[in-house]
Amino acid sequence: MNLAFDIAGHTCVAHSVTMRGRSLEASFETDAVGPLLEAYVNGKAVAFLGVSGMPVVYAVETFANDNNAGCTAVFSVHGLGTGAVH
Repeated sequence: MNLAFDIAGHTCVAHSVTMRGRSLEASFETDAVGPLLEAYVNGKAVAFLGVSGMPVVYAVETFANDNNAGCTAVFSVHGLGTGAVH
């Protein structure tokens, strides 16, 4: 499965993705911190590109940066389609 996300207009590929109910937890390289922060602060929708035909958008619920080991984000389901989260 492709583990790519569209986060604030940037394609970020996750190392791993775990589904937890209506949420996804994903781990990324540190280069995803900027797009994650932008999506979190500006309420931008996040799309999981790894599942075609499933137009679900997510909001960044939380994320943590472990400077050297990458970052981890939790995305909550926002709805169908694309656009702003707010």
